[in-house]
Amino acid sequence: MGVYTPFVYTMLWPTYAIDWSLSRGIVIGSFMDEDQNEIEILKNEEVQQVQGKESLGGVRFRSAGKTMRNLVYPVTKVLWKPCIYERKDKKMFASTGDALRLWSVKEGLYEPIIEEMVLEHRQHGTNQIAPTTSFDWNQVAQQLIVTASVDTTCIIWDIEVGEAKSKLIAHDREVFDVSFLAHSADVFVSTGAEGSMRMFDLRSLEHSTILYETGGELDAYTSEPLLRVSANTLDQNLLATFHLDSNVVHILDIRFPGTPVLNIAGHDGNINCVKWAPGCRNICATGGEDCQILIWNTTKESQNPNTLLYKSIRNQEIKQLNNPIFSWNANSEINNLCWSDDAEWIGVCWGKNFQGLKV
Repeated sequence: MGVYTPFVYTMLWPTYAIDWSLSRGIVIGSFMDEDQNEIEILKNEEVQQVQGKESLGGVRFRSAGKTMRNLVYPVTKVLWKPCIYERKDKKMFASTGDALRLWSVKEGLYEPIIEEMVLEHRQHGTNQIAPTTSFDWNQVAQQLIVTASVDTTCIIWDIEVGEAKSKLIAHDREVFDVSFLAHSADVFVSTGAEGSMRMFDLRSLEHSTILYETGGELDAYTSEPLLRVSANTLDQNLLATFHLDSNVVHILDIRFPGTPVLNIAGHDGNINCVKWAPGCRNICATGGEDCQILIWNTTKESQNPNTLLYKSIRNQEIKQLNNPIFSWNANSEINNLCWSDDAEWIGVCWGKNFQGLKV
């Protein structure tokens, strides 16, 4: 069990994977080299704080459930099931690490997390498990989950039948991240260690579109890896990504492949995470090794929010954004971040802590 003070909860292990639903709670996964990884659910509850003579409302977090056994691999990602019609007495989420796992948690003061399904991917020609680096849950066709793996593949799983629907070699090296486009049941993008971002359509997996490549003339083993991709939750044309050992986030428009339409440069150290805000076309958050959480308005300097990003295309230059609209400093580097589903909170993993930021 951890300890808590208002707005922060301290675990017994380094925090990394995270997702936040106001109605279902905060699911957090550990990232440890040894085979003692865990997943825990936190619930937020209101408390009254006194400052001087004023009584102020606050929030604290408490544990509401955890996995009954340790996981061998670090938890690389967790996501609540994207379903507004979910049973009230049984909440579902998924995780990746050694495999894609589906979990359920019952409603209650404190309940164990129950493993419902395990979908393993083994490397071709061997019996070895290929670890999964990330996944995404389709918001439209909610029976579909796409996973990324270190063996260069992406797999589309149908969780209603518990089987792989499609498997493809997506990159020349490890696949680091994957995301479905907003409002799409078929199109997803992935990033890989060879430094490319590629777009796939489930209706025609024989072909892919390279949206962005790093390194130019460099080969797959000397290019700069693309670590993460975040798809805008409203505009399916907009994507955010960043390189390994970089303090710049690139905003891409799939209608103009090859070159970013905007660069975000405000961190003093390498970036570790980027996420678009739910329901917002122009707001994203970043976290990095400089211990900072920064929130950006990508259309702040424009009267028309639909023109700023594409001004760089017309002028043949990449516009750069340097001034965030919000900043916060942790006591150590930022491991990961997420938005609450109403975009009013940011959940931050730093050290062994979970921090809730009201924004």
